[in-house]
Amino acid sequence: MTDIGGANVISCELNRVGVDDLIIVSGGTGPHIGAVVIAEYTDSEVKIISYGFPNHKEEDLFIQLAKVWCHTFQQKTVLLGGIHIDNATKAQIEDLVNQTWDKFFQLMLDQKNCKG
Repeated sequence: MTDIGGANVISCELNRVGVDDLIIVSGGTGPHIGAVVIAEYTDSEVKIISYGFPNHKEEDLFIQLAKVWCHTFQQKTVLLGGIHIDNATKAQIEDLVNQTWDKFFQLMLDQKNCKG
């Protein structure tokens, strides 16, 4: 794991809104809202609407995460949040992305265990 000044914690948190899922992803030294993704499972496919705030780079990652979640659970999903470290190196960014996927898959496993 790359040292990012003690701010190497990524959080993936699930909130239920009725039968729909709201997932908040945050971490680094400056958690924020950098992107919002809405995913809906319709006609056996995932449809996406997304918005990345200017000068933020989370949108592509969050689209991938939302697609995986929505396809797996076949329900409306909203994923939002942001991950930031000042002057991040390419290695630090790669580490944060890998940590995000790890936390995300753990959240999915926990959710599958609750439903199963």
